[in-house]
Amino acid sequence: MTDLHRLVSLYLSRQFARFVFVGGVALVLNWLSRFAFNAFVGYGWAIVLAYLVGMIIAFMLNKLYVFPYSKRSLNFEIVFFSLVNIVAFPFVWIFAFVFGEWVLNHWIRIDLALAVAHGVAITLPVFVNFILHKCVTFREA
Repeated sequence: MTDLHRLVSLYLSRQFARFVFVGGVALVLNWLSRFAFNAFVGYGWAIVLAYLVGMIIAFMLNKLYVFPYSKRSLNFEIVFFSLVNIVAFPFVWIFAFVFGEWVLNHWIRIDLALAVAHGVAITLPVFVNFILHKCVTFREA
């Protein structure tokens, strides 16, 4: 089996489907919490706080439903999961900010532009995160 076939088979697995499903739950809660935080802080900080909400929920759901047989210590899993998401965050924040404030707002209302940009931004890291979490964070063997 070639490396490309192995990679494709990872993404065509039930485990990836579960990862996408629980990630979707965390994503929706991340996205919705941004609106709540936005009532108290600016858009940039609301994205930061919402990302933390999504990250905590994603960790718990992934640990329980996607990678329950990990051989790693809980401390390692928490630290590496956090690192992966912290590294991804600047890309998510920059995309959400630039796409919402500088691109979409020319075609749609600013509040809708920011909501769409944030929603798109938080979906971007899914493929890279799955491989990192499967092979490192929650490795089984």
